[in-house]
Amino acid sequence: MVKQRDDLWKYVEDSKGRFKCNFCNKEYAGGISRVKYHLSCHKGHDIGICCNVPDDVQVEALRALSKKAKTGESSTACNVSSSQNPIEIGRQTGQPSRVQQRSVDVMFKQKDKDGVDDDMAQHFILNNIAFNVIQTPFFQQMIRSVACYGPSYSIPSYSTLRTKLVQRAKKNVEEYVSTVKESWSLSGCTIMSDMWTDMKERAFINVIAYSPKGAVFLKSFECSDASKTGLFLRDTLEPIIEEIGPEKVVQLISDNASNYGVAISLIMEKYPHIHRIRCAAHGVQLLLKDIDSQIPWVKEVFEKSKLIISFMYKHGTVLALMRESTGNKELRKPCKTRFASNFLMLKSILEVEDFLRVMVASAEWRINRHCRSELGVMVTKIIQTTEFWLNGRDVYSILEPLIIVLRLVDGDGATNPFLYEAMERARNTIIHRCNNNPAKYERLLQLFDSRKEANILHPVQVAAAFLNPCLIYEGKISYNQNDVQRAMIYITKSMVPPNEKKQFGKEINVYLDKEEMLFHDLSLAMIDCHPRK
Repeated sequence: MVKQRDDLWKYVEDSKGRFKCNFCNKEYAGGISRVKYHLSCHKGHDIGICCNVPDDVQVEALRALSKKAKTGESSTACNVSSSQNPIEIGRQTGQPSRVQQRSVDVMFKQKDKDGVDDDMAQHFILNNIAFNVIQTPFFQQMIRSVACYGPSYSIPSYSTLRTKLVQRAKKNVEEYVSTVKESWSLSGCTIMSDMWTDMKERAFINVIAYSPKGAVFLKSFECSDASKTGLFLRDTLEPIIEEIGPEKVVQLISDNASNYGVAISLIMEKYPHIHRIRCAAHGVQLLLKDIDSQIPWVKEVFEKSKLIISFMYKHGTVLALMRESTGNKELRKPCKTRFASNFLMLKSILEVEDFLRVMVASAEWRINRHCRSELGVMVTKIIQTTEFWLNGRDVYSILEPLIIVLRLVDGDGATNPFLYEAMERARNTIIHRCNNNPAKYERLLQLFDSRKEANILHPVQVAAAFLNPCLIYEGKISYNQNDVQRAMIYITKSMVPPNEKKQFGKEINVYLDKEEMLFHDLSLAMIDCHPRK
């Protein structure tokens, strides 16, 4: 009788004693036994595991190994006999020895996703773990690693975790910090500092060093109200600069507090090559705060939006009706200290405009006693008013470019080469609106320009945009712009040594002429592939 070909062959390309996995495209020598161990993600059988295998295929391979173990199928890779009990089978197939009184079938059985989710929830609840931990990349990477390793993974003991693994983690951090610090001699670093207050009203100053290689937390200081002075901050930051090496510090970034301005001015007197760059993210938040508080029609839109949110989430029956009407879409709640959250709140309301209009006209809404209350009637009127939705869309269209800027400067990686161009796009949007209706948008443009100059942009960032080939080649930035000319004069005066100014001017001319020696085929291909383009 001809032996039936194993179903798992369909997941690999069989080629005379070798096979190539369809999921990871790696090639190995061997037969079906090695295919099973590869697809089941079983380590320790002299074959690499497949990290791209789908869950259902992995389970199929695990069940094939289980069946093979129970039937006593001979294999040099498995070496399991039918006389062995499940515990012995588990040991020889790489299963943890602590799994006792359970068959290999149960051990390999894929658990229902709802059951896994329930176990996850129970772990968080019983161990009092904050739910937002599940969103962190480190937690998600841990889950992926365990799933990739497979059912044979054995959890480390308490002792191993607190000794060996903690020491290994510490060593990895030390190696990372050492690598970052070594890069400072080549690229220099940025010192970032801010002041924050904990729930006990204690004030702290954090100091972080950032470079293209990564960020390193340097120190944290507790300070009293009396010590929050410019002199105190100077005396706090100067020793850190000396420890790093003043020649390695390029700039200082801080929030917009006046005491930081005094401190960094004093530092710049001692180290003229160091520049102060204000935190652009904080500056954009301040601009959003200005718009919210000083533009009446914008403030009115936000206040009405907050009324809608507050009412929808105040009563269970109203919330249930809202979720049913919007297809379980949630509305975003504002945060008092994050003014960008007002934009996200408004966006969530605009996205369900049609659903809300239909909902407040429904019989279910009209008979609900909460909807007939004074607040309910007010919310109904807001949702039914066309003016609210028109002004809401106006606010959204004006603030969206600013939110894009905020996301840019609040993300990872270098943002200086792109900040000025992003701010210009946001400004042009407001100018376009202002030309159509000066009375409505002129004050908004004034607030924008005021914050841009005082709290967001620095000449170094404008110069970085000009020297960004992605922007100059496509004509998004021009030397004819007044901001650019002033920035390049500042750079030439403060950062270029006297004996190099002439050569610097020649190289700028080569750059402006877009000569082929700079903008050749390879450089243009790299510009097209730039992640922020």
